[in-house]
Amino acid sequence: MPKREDHYYVTTPIYYVNAAAHIGHAYTSIAADIMARFQRLLGKQVNFLTGTDEHGQKIARAAEAKGVGPQTFVDEISEGFRDLHKVLNASNTDFIRTSEPRHIAGAQKFWEVANASGDIYKKSYEGLYCVGCEQYFVEKDLIDGLCPIHKKAPEMLSEENYFFRLSRYTEPLKKYFDEHPQFVFPQNRQKEMRQILEEGLDDISISRSTEKLSWGIPVPGDDSQVMYVWFDALTNYVTAIGYGTDEKFFGDWWPADAHVMAKEINRFHSLLWPAMLMSAKLEVPKQIVVHGWLTVDGEKMSKSLGNVVNPYDIVSRYGIDAFRFFMFREMSFGSDGDFSYTKLDQRYRADLSNDLGNLLMRTIAMTHKFCEGRVPLETKGEHQEFWDRYSAHMNAWEFQKALEVVWDYVRGLNQLIDREKPWTANKEGRTEDVARTLYTLLEGLRQIAIAIQPFMPETSEKMLRQLGFEFFEPNFSNLVEWGLLKSGAELAQPEALFPHIE
Repeated sequence: MPKREDHYYVTTPIYYVNAAAHIGHAYTSIAADIMARFQRLLGKQVNFLTGTDEHGQKIARAAEAKGVGPQTFVDEISEGFRDLHKVLNASNTDFIRTSEPRHIAGAQKFWEVANASGDIYKKSYEGLYCVGCEQYFVEKDLIDGLCPIHKKAPEMLSEENYFFRLSRYTEPLKKYFDEHPQFVFPQNRQKEMRQILEEGLDDISISRSTEKLSWGIPVPGDDSQVMYVWFDALTNYVTAIGYGTDEKFFGDWWPADAHVMAKEINRFHSLLWPAMLMSAKLEVPKQIVVHGWLTVDGEKMSKSLGNVVNPYDIVSRYGIDAFRFFMFREMSFGSDGDFSYTKLDQRYRADLSNDLGNLLMRTIAMTHKFCEGRVPLETKGEHQEFWDRYSAHMNAWEFQKALEVVWDYVRGLNQLIDREKPWTANKEGRTEDVARTLYTLLEGLRQIAIAIQPFMPETSEKMLRQLGFEFFEPNFSNLVEWGLLKSGAELAQPEALFPHIE
């Protein structure tokens, strides 16, 4: 059975639990949540998956250093990621852990199917291994003998492992990339993957000896080996939707519409994962969505510099919606971005408090003063171009541009107030002009509240409540029609959306 057309399946990577969550994890999860909420507005049923990656050598070593068992260690850190998603107001529908029975059963089945395809074999191997990446490197991939990501010298490891015939899929992947030019977003990330394919792919180690690593999923039929973390971890995207446990549910949701991640794990998702799926005779995801790295005040985040940003601190000061807005209004999704409290303060005051917050406050206050707090007679308005531009950017993951379209609208409504001066028109007895201006403002604000819902769900709800509009069935065809604010509807008292912060 093909996947249902009204279903949309989006994922974050499962986050590695060797350390606590930080702003980079938050950025990825909010991006996926924005798209999940947008797709719901389009009337889709959405499965939004996140979770934690809990096996591998880094986990075992981190647990040992803390003096606890691996399961105890991952239980604590995983719960922290679950809490983070609540704080972020993420609308994920599932949270997968790779230590769960459903994942273990599905991962083992996936191994068996790939093995039956002739793509798994065993051999002795010696190579340079980066514990941080959970990956073997060859000399040409190192920079001055160091891992290009972690800037540390890899360890020389020698053992007998199982390997996946990734080299077999070099040409099939080239063909797939040729036929799907939008497979990896943005285009520069697609080009990077094409360059790697042109060099040719090497087979990859996918297991570890239990003598050296016992914390992992047992290889089917060989208790002396556990699955290598990437071959285990990547399968979460199918095991969470029933692969190996509920084939009907799996058929309703696979393939994924979008896997969202940071650029350092693009290679695994854009090359290894599609090859694994081809081996298992499963469809490839529709799109790999890759964002850049975040710096802080122009510097890379690091514990040694003391500049690792805790998302909880930002939310406690500015509120979750201001944080969500800033991350995608200030930074172009897909590119590297820079976080700074100075820029956040500026966006909070200018865009949120002054532009949007004051617009709502002034409009509702004037309606109370000039129209007894009720929506005036409906006035026709032009809005289709707004929604066409907004939707085109949202569908293309161009979140910054979508928000710029919205803020053009916000600025336009502020200019309308300054131009029409309802207080002057009221004083001069031009009641029809007052009513026309206020209806345009009120209905425009309702349209804006719908547009910002994926980014700022709490703010959207507050706006609609003050406008006296009940957020019914979330579907663009119902919500973006002009004139849904009905004449005579009573408005709430105005409240500040974004209070002043000292």
